[in-house]
Amino acid sequence: MNPFPRAWIEIDLPAFRHNLSLVRGVLPAGCLFALVAKADAYGHGLVPIAREAVRHGVDWIAVATVQEGIALRDAGLRSPVIVLSPILEIEAEQAVFYDLRIMVERVELGRALSEAAVRQHRQAVVHLPVDTGVARFGVLPEEVGGLLDQLRGLPGVVVEGIGTHFADSGHDEPGTREQMRLFAEALQFATTDAPTRRDGAESPDERETNEWPWAGAAGRMMVHVANSAGALAYPDLQLNLVRVGIAAYGIDPYGMLGGQLRPILSWKARIMSLRERPTGSRLSYSGTYTCTRPTRIATLGIGYGDGYPRSLSNTGFVDLRGHRAPVVGLVCMDQLLIDVTDIPNVEIGDEVYLIGGEATVARLAECAGTNVHEIVTRIMSRAPRRYKH
Repeated sequence: MNPFPRAWIEIDLPAFRHNLSLVRGVLPAGCLFALVAKADAYGHGLVPIAREAVRHGVDWIAVATVQEGIALRDAGLRSPVIVLSPILEIEAEQAVFYDLRIMVERVELGRALSEAAVRQHRQAVVHLPVDTGVARFGVLPEEVGGLLDQLRGLPGVVVEGIGTHFADSGHDEPGTREQMRLFAEALQFATTDAPTRRDGAESPDERETNEWPWAGAAGRMMVHVANSAGALAYPDLQLNLVRVGIAAYGIDPYGMLGGQLRPILSWKARIMSLRERPTGSRLSYSGTYTCTRPTRIATLGIGYGDGYPRSLSNTGFVDLRGHRAPVVGLVCMDQLLIDVTDIPNVEIGDEVYLIGGEATVARLAECAGTNVHEIVTRIMSRAPRRYKH
């Protein structure tokens, strides 16, 4: 008996390894590769993906929360883990205990981490996020020097790195270059007496490749700015650490690496019901779709309770044996309807691709009016993952 009769996710690990290899192949010597695995590894499964990544060339794992970092540590992963989003002082004890690198924009958080480190006889390893334009969080460029001096004066605190985040590196080169100009200014405020990095990698001024004008400004700190598009589109911005997310999962909204990336996630569901509806029939809640002809309707056992976007009502489609079957009517919590009138020999139990075949993540994102990241990260745990080795 198939153990996943209603709906399930398939993750192609050989394709994942292929993508990791492609990314690693464009990075210069001495540049570390951090896989961004936040939001359950973009819906692909945090722990299995992180384990596979560190076996195949990934140096660090990047997450968004302390809780995600703890999940990795509890699963036995010992590679460096950096938390990219702000945390609260109350989380400092766990951040230090689980050896998580933390982005610090406020000295108050630095003090909390310092106190936790002293109590635990450990080190608190921190990075500075610099706000160069996204405006979510981070220290302003002119404030970098002052915060660095304060953090370096705290017992038990090691300032290991400094970074920023691009607003639109996939489409806006002038804006990206302006952000880098601001970041370069920020590094001029950084003192040069940073401690030796804990990972033992080469410092920026020791590397033989990928030199940049501000290489020595931050001493021996890690310096990182590049996300997937930034790392692949701007080789001169790879610095000594890159944070690659969406590209590693083979979702390629920017046309990176010449189309060589391979999608690793497929989302499948089964037809649970079939019915014939006459012309004029209204379908699903609120009757937002009216049949313009005699229509054969198939019901899938999947809905927005599984993470399928309700915004794909009357706009999305699934792939059924290479045919597009449009989503008709409002997507329900546990079911959605598709029009299979023009597809021959459809039966209950047939598999369809919600993501896969013609139904690519990029096409669904376009239909839903969102980005590719939202399509995959919203898939709920009710859709179990199967990992294909």
